[in-house]
Amino acid sequence: MDSSRSAQRVVIQFLRTEREHASQIYRSMKEVYGEQCLARCTIFRWCQRYKVGRANIKDFSRPGQVHDVTNNAANSAVNELIRQNRRIITHEIAVELSISKGIVHHIIHKELGYGNVCVQWMPKHLSENQKTAKMGVRLTQQFLHWYQCINVNGDYL
Repeated sequence: MDSSRSAQRVVIQFLRTEREHASQIYRSMKEVYGEQCLARCTIFRWCQRYKVGRANIKDFSRPGQVHDVTNNAANSAVNELIRQNRRIITHEIAVELSISKGIVHHIIHKELGYGNVCVQWMPKHLSENQKTAKMGVRLTQQFLHWYQCINVNGDYL
């Protein structure tokens, strides 16, 4: 059984043409679809739409911001700015490219896969060699810190 929204809208449309009341349609659909059933208010809304003569089961397009806001040109421009200056901040990139900080943030984290490490943009996924080198640097730093904490007699400070 198809429990998608469009399939349920077809059922609502059919039962509405059969002159079923919205509350009866909701009860019938709740029995059939269970947890996958549309919400009561949604069923009532679609019943009202079909009552006034709507025939299409698809949603109309809504005004508002387009979800696909990035393109290859913006991605490559952001990437180029980051490669030129690893310490650049999102506000500077947004001003430079005349795009919003939110879009810059989306491009950096979702499209390019960068993460902010020690105030520098770094790729989130490191190779095994890069991980080993990074671990070696960290262990060296820890050893030097430990060594500085020991006084001349070998006692900890």
